[in-house]
Amino acid sequence: MKFKTDAQCKHCSATILDKMRSIYPDAQWSMDLNDADKVLEVHGIPENAETAAKVEAALAETGFKGSWIQR
Repeated sequence: MKFKTDAQCKHCSATILDKMRSIYPDAQWSMDLNDADKVLEVHGIPENAETAAKVEAALAETGFKGSWIQR
């Protein structure tokens, strides 16, 4: 799954990744700040609207916005 975010720096990325890893510790998370959409990507969780909503809510808890990029 991929999410467009409003992260801007490595500190932002670290904050987001720490939160996501605490919620989904068995998933593989990465963040691409070089992409114009500042993409947060995850492998190892269900790819559906319910999971996307949970990830978006967790992003909001960190103070960042995110939206699921559906394939």
